Amino acid sequence: MFENIEAFLTDNSQFAWMAVFLFAFLESFVLSGIIVSSAILFSVCIFVFNMELMPIYAIVPVATLGAHLGDMSGFFFGKTVGPSLLSSKFMTKREKLIKRAQSFLDKTGSYTVLLGRFIPAIRPIVPFLLGISDLKAVRFYLADVFACCCWGIALGFLVTGVGSLIG
Repeated sequence: MFENIEAFLTDNSQFAWMAVFLFAFLESFVLSGIIVSSAILFSVCIFVFNMELMPIYAIVPVATLGAHLGDMSGFFFGKTVGPSLLSSKFMTKREKLIKRAQSFLDKTGSYTVLLGRFIPAIRPIVPFLLGISDLKAVRFYLADVFACCCWGIALGFLVTGVGSLIG
């Protein structure tokens, strides 16, 4: 699959920013983040950087914006779909576990956003779960902007570091 992405970006370098944005969004959104790995985003960023399709000072904000929009979409998806999900038969059987998880998220909501942004396995799930919890949208937004900015800076360092080793 990655060979197809490389071939497309080599032939259509003007779409490099769209690829970075799209993969950052997809790996952050709850429905697609389970399928689209952060390794794909990382590989795309390294390829775009090494082929000099985009400078690092453009890759970082584009990826940060894509990740933030993916998180916000997952959060609001949780706000809209979450209540009906919680009342489903499957979830009512696990009510005690869900109440414990919601209590934890209510206490640590903002910190969970930051922690979840740096753990790829739970990255797309955290905004969705926080959307289901009682966390206010403004609080999530501010925490997510901070978390995505820190993550974007870390991504920039990783891309330049690993990119210089590979390329």
